[in-house]
Amino acid sequence: MLSIILVKVESIMSTQVELATALSNVAAHVAKIGTETQTLLDKIAELAAAIATAGNTTPEVDATLAALQAQVTVVDDMVSDA
Repeated sequence: MLSIILVKVESIMSTQVELATALSNVAAHVAKIGTETQTLLDKIAELAAAIATAGNTTPEVDATLAALQAQVTVVDDMVSDA
């Protein structure tokens, strides 16, 4: 009976090590997504500023920029603020 319990304990501990590794990998992936998202938001802000500075944009450019900014809002709303 004791040997069965020891095998089960060893199995549980192995499973927890695997789980900890998987959780660590997910955390690293989420951090990467956060960095990439911030970079993208910065580039969109730079683009919007460049377009505003250039002035005299066509209605198509204005509409496309507005659509891009709306999409940023959609993505931002997917993650609640802390």
